[in-house]
Amino acid sequence: MRKLPPLGALRAFEAAARHGHFGKAAAELCVTNSAISHQVRSLEQVLACALFERRGRQQYLTDAGLRLLQEVQHALDMIAEACGNAARPGMNGTLRISVPAELAHRLFTRVTAEFAQRHPGLHLHLLVHDSDSDVVNLAADITILYAIGHADWARYWAQPFQAIEFFPVCHPSLLEGEQGLRSPSDLAHCCLLHDDADGKTWATWLGTFAADLPMPQRHIHFAHSGLALEAALQKHGICLADALTAGEELKSGRLIRPFPGAVPSPGNYYLLAERRKREDPRLAAFVAFCRSAGFMCEMNSSKVEN
Repeated sequence: MRKLPPLGALRAFEAAARHGHFGKAAAELCVTNSAISHQVRSLEQVLACALFERRGRQQYLTDAGLRLLQEVQHALDMIAEACGNAARPGMNGTLRISVPAELAHRLFTRVTAEFAQRHPGLHLHLLVHDSDSDVVNLAADITILYAIGHADWARYWAQPFQAIEFFPVCHPSLLEGEQGLRSPSDLAHCCLLHDDADGKTWATWLGTFAADLPMPQRHIHFAHSGLALEAALQKHGICLADALTAGEELKSGRLIRPFPGAVPSPGNYYLLAERRKREDPRLAAFVAFCRSAGFMCEMNSSKVEN
């Protein structure tokens, strides 16, 4: 049996904390102010800690209250979603997908649009998180993260994307003229576009394929690879990319690979979802769609599955 505090008290606490006002919480729940106060006090007694502190006429959340609020809101959202799913089984309802910034506008706008066309009963939400984040987005059903090594994902079902290799890409016009790019040695007079702060990815590529080349003098560093690719499209230089983030531009010819040679990425992208959602038909359909598109590993090739 789960040891739970009264759910009515949790609901009263969440409303009071969200509004920052007991009276507004009472109005929302159609009860009296004293009822909200009583419910909050009973919850504090069960938890043996203070959730609010009074400063003058105002009530403020304590540290314990702040921690509890986030988890209670997440739990109430899960309950609401579960009830909605029970009323609308199958490929209906909402699916929230959170992806890194570099994948959001370069790939997943198309992916989510095509998936939505196949499943018109679904309401899709494409969320964006920081490229360097290694934290699962609790507001999403599916989170896609880039990670080096295996993170602590014990609570989650994790599926890897295809292995990533980095290779140079540029606008076709950079191959034209006497100063055009024809070999790695021509990078000496080109601007290198980076998606990291320390230039390590370019240093790795140059050390592998142009070890004798002096480091080019012109560099621009961007917050993520999507911005570096945009700069390459605007003819500002040459960047390192992979088939996942630059696939659309390479297929259309808007970007090209001026010369061969690729280095493996130290990390990889992973699709993560809570284990309890693993059998959700919406999640399963999206994972299958990603596999059919060719950028996720097949189920039997995963070594990360939890």
